[in-house]
Amino acid sequence: MPKHPSKKARVSDAVSIVAHQLKNPISVLYGYLEVLLSEEIGKLNKKQKEYLTDALKNVEVISKIVKDLLDVSRIEEGKYEIKPRETDLVKICREVINNLSSWAKASNCEIVFKKPAKLPKVYVDSSKIYYVIENLISNAIMYKSSGPAQVVIELKRKGNKVLFSCKDNGIGIPKKDFKKVFSKFYRSEEAVVLNPSGTGLGLYISKAIIQLNGGEIWFERNKDKGMTFYFTLPIA
Repeated sequence: MPKHPSKKARVSDAVSIVAHQLKNPISVLYGYLEVLLSEEIGKLNKKQKEYLTDALKNVEVISKIVKDLLDVSRIEEGKYEIKPRETDLVKICREVINNLSSWAKASNCEIVFKKPAKLPKVYVDSSKIYYVIENLISNAIMYKSSGPAQVVIELKRKGNKVLFSCKDNGIGIPKKDFKKVFSKFYRSEEAVVLNPSGTGLGLYISKAIIQLNGGEIWFERNKDKGMTFYFTLPIA
């Protein structure tokens, strides 16, 4: 007698199919909005530019959600591809910090980057690790407490691995939820209030990426305030 797929498998398949179907229309829509905003086919007034800019931002949010859903589907199917090579982790951190600096400044948040004078390269998929670092720093900025905030990024050598840490003084994570942090769709009540559009997939994907690249990822509650997330990666 043939086995019937589990309810969980059917839901996962449905999500994957929907995400695949949405990918191309979203790309087309994004392209149209960019052309309109470039004014290549006609001048726009101030109000039209504002509306189209808001539309483009929302399309970017939807595009990220679809990408994350596709990544989750590939991870669960064992088809998430990793292409490791010698990578400069310092360079990736600088790129991420530079890309997030304007948002951090607007959010009254200072990003501090600490690193040793010399740090060996790691053997990882650089684009995937970029995603992890961007996700951790973005979370630290997004879920900061009211008032001035600080995010401290640090790299150091630890034996035959490189240790990355991201320390914040934000709202933190309730102790009762610690076991759920790297689960799919997990979001604390405070996180939902601060960012209703979040999916709770970033840390799940980040954990899979770090493990597939031969590392470990974990977190600790700070003694004073906020959280610190860590991960290790193998030296090249």
